[in-house]
Amino acid sequence: MPRPEKIEKRHLSEIVIRFFDWLCMKLINKRTIDGLLVFYNSDHAGKDADKAVAALRLIQKFDPVRYKQIVRDLKRIWITTIPGGIGRFIKSTSTCELDRRFVLDEHTVTEQIASTIVHEATHARLDRRGIGYQEQLRARVEGVCMGREQAFAAKLPDGANIRKWVEASQIQSLEFSNVAMHARRIDDARDALLDLNAPVWLADIIVFFAGRRHQRRIRRAERHSTSGTDPLS
Repeated sequence: MPRPEKIEKRHLSEIVIRFFDWLCMKLINKRTIDGLLVFYNSDHAGKDADKAVAALRLIQKFDPVRYKQIVRDLKRIWITTIPGGIGRFIKSTSTCELDRRFVLDEHTVTEQIASTIVHEATHARLDRRGIGYQEQLRARVEGVCMGREQAFAAKLPDGANIRKWVEASQIQSLEFSNVAMHARRIDDARDALLDLNAPVWLADIIVFFAGRRHQRRIRRAERHSTSGTDPLS
């Protein structure tokens, strides 16, 4: 099985966010659902975990085959803060991360959380088959993941609304280049850091330097655009 290629070097804001995540782990709670660990912060009285568990049960009820795949392909679900996204698959720990702000939003319904879990679990399944997330494959991989979301939505009583939501998300995320993904993370980095209780002054400094580094990456990419190399890898 070929080893998936490393996506990119982490930029400063993401490193700091991961550090604050590590600090949060000291006080974190967990539940076990059919062998799948659900990690969550105690700040919200378990409301975020309740919504994630309800999403898992929804998948189990309406798509039991997919549910069995999810608990096999993932080791844990971590409700945390994700800059520039609502979900993310972490290969090193077989973790589906869900953005806490998205999960706790009063407008986020159980079906949307379930659909996001399906999406990230599809990344896990593709990874198990040796399909990486290199920049040249990324759009196709995301297309497969969103296709699985659509297939899941077709089995739900309120599937039409979820399909529309997935389609809208797809339109908003058409660009999957390294530069575009860096930009989305930086745009949300300040809010993400504040959500993790980072001091405002620290969040501002981190975002400032992350933005400067991102601009250097763009200029370097432009200089190498005709060389056939990827300066962002």
